[in-house]
Amino acid sequence: MTEQNQFENMIREHCRTKQASARTTPQLDERVLRDAWDAQRQSQTQRGTPAGAGVRRFLMQSRRTQLAAAVLIIGAVVLGVSLFHGGAQPAYGLDQTLDAIKQIRTVYMKGEFYLQGPFECWMRFEGNPDRPTHVWLGRTDHNLCKICSPAGVFGLNRRTHRIHYAPRDERGKSWIPRFGSLFQDAVRQAGTSDAIQIIDGQDETTGSDIVIRIRTPQREQEFRVDCQTKLPIRFTTVREDNPTEMMRQTLAVKNLTEIRYNEEPPASLFDKPADAVVVEQEVDCMVDPDAGLVADGMSRTDACREIVERAGRALIDLDQTTLCRLDLFYRLFPPPIWEQLQKMKKAGRWIQEVVITGVPYQEGDLWYVPAEVRVPGRPAEVTTPMIKFYEFEGKILCFVIGSKEKGVVD
Repeated sequence: MTEQNQFENMIREHCRTKQASARTTPQLDERVLRDAWDAQRQSQTQRGTPAGAGVRRFLMQSRRTQLAAAVLIIGAVVLGVSLFHGGAQPAYGLDQTLDAIKQIRTVYMKGEFYLQGPFECWMRFEGNPDRPTHVWLGRTDHNLCKICSPAGVFGLNRRTHRIHYAPRDERGKSWIPRFGSLFQDAVRQAGTSDAIQIIDGQDETTGSDIVIRIRTPQREQEFRVDCQTKLPIRFTTVREDNPTEMMRQTLAVKNLTEIRYNEEPPASLFDKPADAVVVEQEVDCMVDPDAGLVADGMSRTDACREIVERAGRALIDLDQTTLCRLDLFYRLFPPPIWEQLQKMKKAGRWIQEVVITGVPYQEGDLWYVPAEVRVPGRPAEVTTPMIKFYEFEGKILCFVIGSKEKGVVD
């Protein structure tokens, strides 16, 4: 019997063991792999051939095959025998998921970004899961969404039907989540096969799935893969050692709580609404007519003072609700940032005063209010809040949309 046949027999024996039991454990899979490899090595040694030489000769006949050989050894040998399902199904290999992802036509995702928080996303593809033809991306419980198509990209406020449109192709930009590479990048970052664990998993919603746990020096991630389609149906970041660094990345995905494939998106999802109002600045899509400071009956100067004073008090108190209602910038703060600010406040290292130092003034359609932010033990920080007025549903509202020093919130 050749060493190849002997190795294949070990795999068949593992299949029969799996069929006789409802579940397996990582320890059982590792033992079968070790026994199979030992059998291969013993067969070679008995014939006076160095262990593994037959495999190396077969895979290394050409320099061009060396990279493919490494993938085969890690994916097919080390990982391929680590999980078998009952019945006549073959061993699961990571390449099955990579191949299945390439075939998808649409994907719906619901999950969480590190910085922007909960989100929903629809994508449509034509052969490249890293370059969708159409994208709809929205933050959960927020009116603003972003839509990308071959005709261009635009932000849409579903509450006001205002649109900021740009006739440019952004389908390859960093703001679009790279769904096709999410799984592949996690595997690549693991670096070595012993950082990847494949086991059976029971899920209350989906039943029996494949669980792929991937460890890297900075994080640990877990993918649940459907046994039939081999497609990921859930993604969880179990451990993240440096979340602040991830927040610096554009739309870095932390978790995907739901993933669905090849469903038809809602009708006209990627189209501009017929009653949409096109605005010049993207920030004009972000404002919410149920928020802001109502400025009816107030002069522009008085309204500017009032909103800065209210926002200043909310900043000192870390009143998230008021800050997010008056100042668009604070809408972008995820829970970890608020927690850090609370710690600074308890330690006496947070803002104690926000003082208006000059008369509000107008430049174009924007207003500015000279001010200082004062923190104990530090020089006062000069800031000039940027105010813009809007008319919505018969009311005059104003919002802090940024500052002169840092620019408009975008």
